[in-house]
Amino acid sequence: MQRCTSFCEEKDSLDLISMFVCTILCGLWDTAEGRRLHLGSCKVNIHTHELRHHFQHIRQNMISGDDHKGIRLLRKDVMNSLQATESCCFLRQLLHFYMDKVFINYTSSHSLHRRTTSVLANSFLSITKDLRHANAHCECGDDAKQKLTAIQTMYDKLDQSAGAVKAIGELDSLLEWMESFQHH
Repeated sequence: MQRCTSFCEEKDSLDLISMFVCTILCGLWDTAEGRRLHLGSCKVNIHTHELRHHFQHIRQNMISGDDHKGIRLLRKDVMNSLQATESCCFLRQLLHFYMDKVFINYTSSHSLHRRTTSVLANSFLSITKDLRHANAHCECGDDAKQKLTAIQTMYDKLDQSAGAVKAIGELDSLLEWMESFQHH
């Protein structure tokens, strides 16, 4: 009887250890695959945690280098008011805006900042490709187009360098908005 009890106790502890290891591995798998974002009819895996990690390297410098703190390009209330059906198109167009205007116009004497913005730009390019494959026929409605135009108009009012610093410094708003579409 002692052997049986001892075996059962060992088996219980092995089950507990196995469950613990499985939990950790599932967490690592989830991290490796990214988070699934449901943007209307568009579903795509995005590594928002990696984007946030890279952004954190330059965030403080962008905020301190922003000479136009009274201006907001990416307002959370504006992004949150978008219809779910337009979120895929809005994100794709906003990422193109960052690649075509913001990252190209950003200059820095710090090599870490240049490397980080390059990593972010390449990540945005990869996401836009995934979005294009996930829903090739998504179109922006008038509301999304107006919001994108307002962002670009405000950006264009700033000189290129100041606009780039402002837009990069506001990436946390974009990342938070993207994370709101995560489904685990």
